[in-house]
Amino acid sequence: MTSTARVLMVCTGNICRSPAMHYLAARNWAEAAEVSSAGTYAEIGMDVPSPMRRSASAAGLAIPRHQPTQLDEGLIARADLVLVATESHRRWIEGEFGTVPDHVFGLKQAAELASRAPAPHGETASARLANAAAVLRAEHNRERAPLRSLDDPWSRDQATYDRVYGEIADALAEIAAWARLSD
Repeated sequence: MTSTARVLMVCTGNICRSPAMHYLAARNWAEAAEVSSAGTYAEIGMDVPSPMRRSASAAGLAIPRHQPTQLDEGLIARADLVLVATESHRRWIEGEFGTVPDHVFGLKQAAELASRAPAPHGETASARLANAAAVLRAEHNRERAPLRSLDDPWSRDQATYDRVYGEIADALAEIAAWARLSD
């Protein structure tokens, strides 16, 4: 029996970008992944703001009530793949833990690498997703991909939330197609 791949999404407050990444991936990747999210400076007690909920809703995703989680070393260690929103999140991980594990990538960076890397191996979608980080790291070592950041939409206009949500959806779709998560 194959266990479910564990994917962790990271942003700053765990109220805008990473919950959008989390709940969209959880819905679209279905049983292939156990998806969670956390923030480098989690806004404990807050929830996903209305503009991000509107962006998600317009694309057909209902984000449930969300409780932000503070990122810690255990969450990173338990994940098969960690997708961060920005370079500052990668730097935070390095500063807190002394290194950036090989299974940590920027969301847009992972999508770019997936667009040119060989597909990960595995009999099931979950196995392929669990193997994704190793294939992405090998491709990054072969030809580096920059970690391009997702803008933080917090306190900005609805158009910014819509654009950022669209970038998240596009990147997650690229990764899903590459790993054949619908097979």
